Amino acid sequence: MDKIDISTILASAIHESKNHLGTILYQLEALKSLNLDKSGQKSLGKIEEGMKQLNDEWVEYLYLYRLASDGYEVLYDYHALEEFLDDQVFALAPSAAAKNLSLEFNTDESLTAVFDERLMTSVVSTGVYNALRFAQSSIHISAYMEDSYLVIAIEDDGKGFAQTAEEEDELLFQKNTGLGLYFADLSAQAHNSEDRKGYIIKASSETLGGAKLAIYLPQ
Repeated sequence: MDKIDISTILASAIHESKNHLGTILYQLEALKSLNLDKSGQKSLGKIEEGMKQLNDEWVEYLYLYRLASDGYEVLYDYHALEEFLDDQVFALAPSAAAKNLSLEFNTDESLTAVFDERLMTSVVSTGVYNALRFAQSSIHISAYMEDSYLVIAIEDDGKGFAQTAEEEDELLFQKNTGLGLYFADLSAQAHNSEDRKGYIIKASSETLGGAKLAIYLPQ
């Protein structure tokens, strides 16, 4: 018997589960037409946002498998950052609203850069979903140039990243945080320009006081 590639089987299982989740989300749309009271509508909205987040996480896992196995080809293209970030906020705003959090972005309207849109969409989603768990009231996304790198930063007004080794170990086992940062790091490293590679930095937000995840992409 040939050796079983368990990672490929798991990737296929995730893909199949993602398809099933898409079907459930479609059926969930029909429930919105029912005459539910305000509490019922709110509960339905929370279920829908949770399922959308799970769907995005499974997309991330598939990208993570391909990145780790060199099975993903980075698709470089020029993008206007104002349009890109506007799209991200539009897609993620309902999740923020469900937790009574504001989600905004800021960038120079003339800023353009080269990157893989699919990867960066997943990375931004990952960063925002992590911020949703810790932010008290605000999440902010920004994009700017720094030393010939495009920087996409996600900041919140939560308690910030863990400061001790014990806190890091505990944080790693919280839902999606450790794996999400690993995915963001691999996605950044997948972007190359001559002898430079992308990378991420975890820091404190100077503007909001919480955590800041900055993704650096060489240009």
